Amino acid sequence: MVKTHPTITIMLALFIVTFLVYSRVAFFPFSVIDDPDYLYQNTQVLSGLSFGSLRWAITAFHAGNWHPLTWLSLMLDAEFFGDNPMGYHLVNAMLHALNASLLFLVFHSITGAVWRSLFVAACFALHPLHVESVAWIAERKDVLSGLFLMLVLYFYGRYVKESKKSFYLLALASFSVGLTAKAMLVTVPAILIILDIWPLERLASPFTRQGQACGIGLKALLLEKIPFVVFSVASAVVTQYAQKKSVATFTGLPLHDRMANALWSASAYLQKTAMPFDLAVFYPFTPVPFWKAAGSAVFLSLVSILVIKYRQRTPYLLAGWLWYTITLLPVIGLIQVGRQSMADRYTYLPLIGIFAAASWGGADLCARFPGWIRSIRLVAAGLLIWWTIGTWIQLGYWRDNRVLLSHAVEVTENNSFAHDCLGNAYDRQNEPDRAAAEYLTSLAIDPNNALAHYDLARVLAAQNKLPEAIAQYEEALSIDPGDAEVHFALGIVLARIGRTDDAEREFSAAIRIDPGNSIYHNNLGTLYARYGQLDAAIEQFSLALQADPGDSKAGANLETALRQKSGMGRR
Repeated sequence: MVKTHPTITIMLALFIVTFLVYSRVAFFPFSVIDDPDYLYQNTQVLSGLSFGSLRWAITAFHAGNWHPLTWLSLMLDAEFFGDNPMGYHLVNAMLHALNASLLFLVFHSITGAVWRSLFVAACFALHPLHVESVAWIAERKDVLSGLFLMLVLYFYGRYVKESKKSFYLLALASFSVGLTAKAMLVTVPAILIILDIWPLERLASPFTRQGQACGIGLKALLLEKIPFVVFSVASAVVTQYAQKKSVATFTGLPLHDRMANALWSASAYLQKTAMPFDLAVFYPFTPVPFWKAAGSAVFLSLVSILVIKYRQRTPYLLAGWLWYTITLLPVIGLIQVGRQSMADRYTYLPLIGIFAAASWGGADLCARFPGWIRSIRLVAAGLLIWWTIGTWIQLGYWRDNRVLLSHAVEVTENNSFAHDCLGNAYDRQNEPDRAAAEYLTSLAIDPNNALAHYDLARVLAAQNKLPEAIAQYEEALSIDPGDAEVHFALGIVLARIGRTDDAEREFSAAIRIDPGNSIYHNNLGTLYARYGQLDAAIEQFSLALQADPGDSKAGANLETALRQKSGMGRR
């Protein structure tokens, strides 16, 4: 009989349990938030893997991000699943289950502790705050980058333990690839330094438990991380360029508001970790009262002081706290991207530090107070059961877009974005009147919500209320004149009522903003062809095919235009 290694058995059991908890996502739909951009309205992704799609994935800054590995992952899924959300959901669930198993392997290989490592991995696997990263297909970047982080940590641990440069290179390679899934991994060099402090205890300083003679100086450890830092800086630069349209300006969102929100959200994440209630897919950004920001600053400062003060006795607390605070920095909102104040998905990697601190802290209490062992174990088991139930409940909201967004509206205040997205959910269910009502509610909360103006215009245009639709499109453009999709949509409506010159202007504006969009070129070419401007039409159809060689409509239109021009030449 073949014996299975205990580590493999635990990893397999953890994978199976995690996957079973999340398997219900197989029956969930696409989300109306981001999934259109990432999947069901993205012809590049749905076309699957090809040289053209590979080039697009590497060069595109679509949806305000540069993450070619995420695009390629979704394209590979499209080869098998097409536009069926089931397969994409199941891949997300499997990646998360794999991440949980690898997280156990990482901590077990570095520390040798089985049950403590298992508790960390189980918390990571089953906490409700992580539902968003798994149940939302567009967040493939979370679970995919998490996979490569686990590989980085595993190979780095092997490098430290065995002093083999091959493992160092494998860690560096995993890191460089992981950055192309999501740039949040830019904090990895700091994570590696944290691991050097604890549990690897490589740093020859008062941070180590015994101040080991074999410790390495800080300078040497920092020099060792230089290649990782180079990749981090390069990724940060590319990400800033990709997100430049989504980054809030200093005048649009003052620094003091962003700092107050950062302090409050760092504390709020911890509160939601302990008590994961009222979780929402979107938390609107509202100015944080001074007393909340000040209270959070005091709380965070006190925790920092305590973990530093007791660093020699409990180095795991310092390491866990540093992990949490440092990995949150890219998404804490000091550089504000988007309109959210916080997001559950931002905790996917940072909470590992909190779980590790809690796990080793509980074990330390058991060692110091043997009479507490039974109680501590019951608390740990109770937490896992409670969080698993919470995860199951939270997953239930994702079963339907209307349920998900109605819940967000219920547990937050003045959520203009959630009302707008709820309108989209009704629109997808062919309920235009309810959709319009939600768009109007969104605009009542925030009249400057350009997206709500655009969505309301779409519904009005579908109902042939064209003058009202044009007014809403123009209102959206007055707020955000750089939105190519709105220019394009306005051009279509203008063409429907015969305002050809105005339609041409709007199509051309869309192309100037997004010259790589084949649909924009194809529609402008169709407009030219309709009025006999065949040379201009042929040029636009050709540009559409350059942007997307698989655009069959543009190809057919180009052939028709060429035949028409050839026939005119013979006459």
